Formats: sequence, structure tokens, C-alpha cells
Amino acid sequence: MKPFTYESLPGRVVFGPGRVTEVRAEVEALDRARVFLIADGAAKALGDAVAEQLGDRMVRRWDEVVQHVPVELADRARAAATEAGADVAVCLGGGSSTGLAKALALSHGLPIVAVPTTYAGSEMTPIYGLTGGRHKQTGKDLGVLPKVVIYDPELTLGLPTGVTGPSAFNALAHCVEALYAPGCNPVTSALALEGVRAIHRSLPTVMDRPDDLDARTELLYGAYLAGVSLATTGTGLHHKLCHVLGGTFNLVHADTHSVILPHAVAFNRDALPGEMARLAEALGVPGGDPAGALWDLAVASHVPTSLADLGLREEDLPEAAHRAAAEITVNPAPVDEAALAGLLERAFAGDRP
Repeated sequence: MKPFTYESLPGRVVFGPGRVTEVRAEVEALDRARVFLIADGAAKALGDAVAEQLGDRMVRRWDEVVQHVPVELADRARAAATEAGADVAVCLGGGSSTGLAKALALSHGLPIVAVPTTYAGSEMTPIYGLTGGRHKQTGKDLGVLPKVVIYDPELTLGLPTGVTGPSAFNALAHCVEALYAPGCNPVTSALALEGVRAIHRSLPTVMDRPDDLDARTELLYGAYLAGVSLATTGTGLHHKLCHVLGGTFNLVHADTHSVILPHAVAFNRDALPGEMARLAEALGVPGGDPAGALWDLAVASHVPTSLADLGLREEDLPEAAHRAAAEITVNPAPVDEAALAGLLERAFAGDRP
């Protein structure tokens, strides 16, 4: 085994059905009294319940949440937090809610209590993103890592399958890239492969029986491991492509993952024989092709497999390849604009890699 360095990130995880009722207690444990509550539109009922739980500790409620966190929106939320004198952010909902809370943490130093209702994994990472001028700028700052994350699988029971599947593939992509992203090591790989196994086992069941709490719990567990894996390694070719597709062409970020991931794995397959063998085993095809297994999982889970189906135009592919080539500086297989154009063309067609 090669020498390695593993740095465990700080944070408290509260996991289990019904544990959303502990939001106020977690805020109090942080010794904070003025809550800026972020709840996206899909989490309105949850926002009402948490607002009632917080009582007079909530000083401002914010429900305007947009994917990719536009800079203009972040600036307005920051001004509102200043006006309210907030000293902690509680965010409810998907990755965009967490992203907006991170913008407040970045500028105001507010600690975050995150209650995710999707499988994005962003709640476990010190990675933030802000979008302006058709470009998504990402960065890493330990100050934006939530202090507390409350995972309550009951909150995912009402999540539509059209959100569940792509969101779970986002988590799966975090696990896959953690196997070879800069900073990977035996500890992060063990966590990532366990995440792959949990998601692979549970996702088709959840898509066919959305009210299966046991399957939802395992899927959320996999997403948690995906977030940990991402936080302690990083992102690579796959996520850079997805950020370009979202930030430049406004495609739904989660939807791009199930389309791009099989083709990104196929792109790196020959350069990573050991990692790909372990990935194939975690996907239930020992000795087989992990790229094909991921495409098969996408089909079995009824999630998108083609960029054309997401609304990207074929004439946009050269610009996407050009922008992505400028973003990707490290990858196991050689990367240039022509190679990325080929990958994107295959993803646009949606054929099995």
C-alpha cells in the first residue's frame, strides 16, 4: 500500500427517521439564537414545521432558491441576513438551498445546520459554487462546511421520482470520482465503494416503490457517504463537465449526472484498471464493465441517458467541449478539446458506452 494522508473533516451528523424534530436543539447546542431559515419551494411544508419548532429564534425566512446560486441572489440573501442580524443559517431542501446557505457562511461566517431532502451530498463538503455571466465558479473553504447535518429519510418519502433518480446519480458520481480524484486514499475509497453499493442496491427499489422507507434510508446513507467522499477528495472530469453544462447552458444540474457518468467512466476506464475493477464489483458486475453497468442502472432507474433529452442543442457541443477543456487540469486519461467533444457527442446520442 502506498503512503497516504487522510484528514477527517469536522462536523456532526444526526441520522434517522423523525430526527428533523431536533433542529432547534442543534441550534441551541451551537449557542446561536438568531436563525436565518432557508427553505426552497419544494420544502414549504417542512419549512412551516421547522419555523414553528424554532419559534422566536427565527429572525428571517427565505424561500427564493435557484440552482447554481446566482451571484445576484446570493447578494440579496446576504443583505437580508445582515438586516436580520442572523447568527446561524438553517437550510432545508436540496443542494441549491445548501448552496445558498454556504454563500452566507462564506461572506458572514454563519454556521450552518443543514437538513437535506435530496441526495446531493453538498451538505458534507466545504465546496461552494456561485454563478454569474454564464460561468459557475466553485471553490473550497472550510468555513462553509455545515456544523450539523440532520439526515431524516422520512423527508425524502415525498420526493418525486423525477428528482430522486437524478439526485441519487449525483451522489453516485461523487463516489465514483472519489476513487481517483486528487486526494484519494484507501480510506476515502472504502467509503466511496460502500456508497456505491448502498446506492446501487437501493435506487431501483426507491424508483419503483417511492414509499419504501428502508430503501429510502439506505439511499440516503449512500448519499451521505458520497458527500464525505467528495469532501475529502474532490471533483474531476465528470463534475467539471456537469458544471459547464449547468452553468453555461442552464441544464438541471442533477439531470446531467446520469447522462455524463457512464461516458466519463468509459473515458477513464483504461487508465484506471484497479479502480475500475473495484467499481465493477461494487456495481454487482465483478470482472465486468462499470461504464455499461452505470448506464444499465440509469435505464433501470428511469433517469435521463441523453443530453438531447435534457434540451441541449447539438450545435452547443463544441462550446461545451471548449469550456470544459479549459476547466479540467487533472485527469487519469489525457484530456483535450477533441477528446471531450467525442465524449459529449456520445452522451448527446445517449447510447450505451
